[in-house]
Amino acid sequence: MIAFAEGGLEARHWRTFENLACLASTPSSNDLARDLVEIYFNEDQVLVPSVLVAESQPGARGRTGPWIAPSGRGLYFTFVRLAGKDPVSVVPIAVARWIREAVLEATGVVSDLKWPNDLYVGRRKLAGVLSEARTQGDRTYVLVGIGLNVAGSSESLGVPNATTLEEEAGKPVALAGLLQTVLDRIDRELVAPDWKGEISRWESASLHRPGDRMTIRRNGEVFTGEYVGLDSSGFLRLRTPGGEAVLSAGEVAEW
Repeated sequence: MIAFAEGGLEARHWRTFENLACLASTPSSNDLARDLVEIYFNEDQVLVPSVLVAESQPGARGRTGPWIAPSGRGLYFTFVRLAGKDPVSVVPIAVARWIREAVLEATGVVSDLKWPNDLYVGRRKLAGVLSEARTQGDRTYVLVGIGLNVAGSSESLGVPNATTLEEEAGKPVALAGLLQTVLDRIDRELVAPDWKGEISRWESASLHRPGDRMTIRRNGEVFTGEYVGLDSSGFLRLRTPGGEAVLSAGEVAEW
């Protein structure tokens, strides 16, 4: 049993993850994972699948800026593993869905998936996934960071349009037990992932529906049109006046 947040994590039954580090604090678990990968690249060693958890992350970040990650208020962690044949662009989409299912199992809270990889309850953000890849030679590692708001009220977060599991469930949620459920689910899915099937499963759990109007901002460009779905790479298909646009990344500005 590994101590975490006034509880403990049991990792001996995992079949994918081989390392688990629980820290009181680190600026950013994604940055820490990146540094770890670089060390293994430099030493020409293979990093086994690992999970880095921190009770607080004062330098945590999302796609567009800082992620508020105070101690005792949420789950903040990154897992890293060799990508192998994993489709890197589909991984964060799948992870977001796995977290959605784990949260439902642990708390009964129903959330929806917002492109590209966020969890929302209604119009309020509950969690986010931040993924990146690091390559050297024939090795590519995928690093997937997760931030999930758990304790306290949405107002106490100080972030517009955010929510917490405690507020949505109407009762406190133990961090250690929730993290156990989440990591168990991710570990289990990574044993034999069905990447092709993840696209349709994501679409079924998405808050977007075909025909919904959306505005996407990407690198200074603005795309407005109707949601069509995802392509086989997990990229957004948007029907615009100029034809169908396929977007690999971006921020949903209006929906």
